[in-house]
Amino acid sequence: MDAKYAMTDYSDANPAVREPDFNGVGEQDSARVCDASLAAEDLPPADELTFEEKLAALNRTVMRHPLNREILYKTLAFCETERPLREAEDFIAALPQFNLATQNQYYLITSLSKAHGLELIERDEAGEPVTAAQKEGLTEDEVDDLVAAISFKTTEVGAYFVEYNKPSARLVDLLSLDPGRADTYRELLEYVAAEARPYRDIEAFLDGRPALQTVIDGRPETMQPSVFVDKLERAGALVWKDGWTLTEEGREFLEELKVDGQA
Repeated sequence: MDAKYAMTDYSDANPAVREPDFNGVGEQDSARVCDASLAAEDLPPADELTFEEKLAALNRTVMRHPLNREILYKTLAFCETERPLREAEDFIAALPQFNLATQNQYYLITSLSKAHGLELIERDEAGEPVTAAQKEGLTEDEVDDLVAAISFKTTEVGAYFVEYNKPSARLVDLLSLDPGRADTYRELLEYVAAEARPYRDIEAFLDGRPALQTVIDGRPETMQPSVFVDKLERAGALVWKDGWTLTEEGREFLEELKVDGQA
């Protein structure tokens, strides 16, 4: 997987203990929102960009904030079939990851549209697409009267990004690039598959394992167990739902490992 457009980071690190604090997470950080909004609005029009440039813009938008990353990916996948705005908003609101999102559903959806991942489609009362030619010369109020509904559909660029970053591909990549810890990742997937686990249980489960040993800048270091949680979450296998548990994709991947005799 080309790291340029991968949603994972496989370098060893020691992130903070991963037990989400839900207090205040619904309040938007105005500075962050302003920066993200400006970044999206500054993107050139689609017809001025190559496919690669659009893909890079979409990648930056999805990767901008870790708490929104999986939501944005899942929204792109959901809208591969055209979805009315309300349906897309309801889908996002139902995602467990949305409990920690830094922006509301409409902002997340429109950021994907501005980054060339979603096409915004306007339709009239008859359900027909409203074209730019139809709106030419109309006042703002007249355009509002003409457009009865809006929907979103994943673009070719968005569909490529979805296929490229499928959780199954991310997980295969993670295990293949870190084979010395592959067994530990599999065992952790099995552990959280049984029931949702608080971080302290995962910490105890992994405590003392050789897989926690690494070398950073030439010095031996002991990684925090949260590294494993973080990487599996970024690969789309773990989600926080009253404890760390498997996503649907993570459960499917674990079943595939069992069929192949690897778990």
